Amino acid sequence: MEQSPDWTARVSRTIAHEVRRHRTGRGMSAQQLADACEALGAPMPRTVISNLENGRRGSITVAEVMVLAAALDVPPATLVFPVGHVDEVEYLPGQSVPPLAAVEWWHGLLAPASSPLALLRRHRDLEVRIRNLYRGIWEQAIAEYQWHGEPDGPEAEAARDVARDLTTQLHELRDEIARRGLRLPALAGLDKVTPLPPGGDRALAR
Repeated sequence: MEQSPDWTARVSRTIAHEVRRHRTGRGMSAQQLADACEALGAPMPRTVISNLENGRRGSITVAEVMVLAAALDVPPATLVFPVGHVDEVEYLPGQSVPPLAAVEWWHGLLAPASSPLALLRRHRDLEVRIRNLYRGIWEQAIAEYQWHGEPDGPEAEAARDVARDLTTQLHELRDEIARRGLRLPALAGLDKVTPLPPGGDRALAR
């Protein structure tokens, strides 16, 4: 089935309108926006931008949306789905939702838990939580002038227990990622973010 030309035209018009809104809101001329695009390594002449905004150019590529968003310092999805400016957006032909829901769909926030995107996001979140726990242990030790040996005390031990549990979860998740044939995220440098207790980095280096 061919996609609706009316829908694609409406999407392009929305993007053009949002480009103009963000450009003028920043006090940028079309030439300044063109210069910003060129500085990013993706030249877009002023005439192209003007033709897009004025409706004389009825289509826009994904690459152009990306570079315009970067030049305007806005998330690309907000050029397609104007959050805060409309009540609904037609994210697919004949299918309308609130713009925030469309942005969440665009960013994969609604992806199934078993999807590669969800697995890799969970990996990142676990890694960040482990880093923060060990950082907190050592920051507390420094604040209390415990410079010798491993930080102790009930709070430090409780944090280590949580970190060990999260590390186990991270192992299991990395095993699942490997079984799925996906590229494992690197863990190198974790011990440089914050000093780890003895053995803490060995558990994460697997």
